[in-house]
Amino acid sequence: MIVVRAAKVGDGHMLMQTTRELGASHGWGEDMTTQAVDFERDLFCANPIIGAALAFSNEKFAGSALWHRSYATSRGQEVMYLEDLVVLPEFRRLGVAEALLRLVAKTAVSKGYKKIFWLVRDWNIGAQKLYQNIGAEIENGNCYCSLHDDALLEFAK
Repeated sequence: MIVVRAAKVGDGHMLMQTTRELGASHGWGEDMTTQAVDFERDLFCANPIIGAALAFSNEKFAGSALWHRSYATSRGQEVMYLEDLVVLPEFRRLGVAEALLRLVAKTAVSKGYKKIFWLVRDWNIGAQKLYQNIGAEIENGNCYCSLHDDALLEFAK
């Protein structure tokens, strides 16, 4: 049985587990500076801009979703950005991702957001199929860009 719930105080270590899994699968695990305390601080502050959900399969931690507020200029309104959706390897293909996505969608609707957006890697065909099956549109031609660390500091001069 899959159970999903909003993150609560003390869940930071589980979010770290899925963040490490994501980092390893995407090749940026060595660059991670996040700690469990960061999730605890930012999820449970006075005005959080992030939210998270956890999934459990037969009472074992199975995955997480983490989102934050964003703004769509094309819509002129705040929207939800799904930053991470991670299912631990041993729980994949059991419905965990869909259960997490459903809670994320319910959260978005309850907050009045009319759009959720996220990125999916081109090699992640399984995730793409799931997203299409739930009705998501996958846009062609978009590339993920980032400017960080030394490059950001250098460019900002």
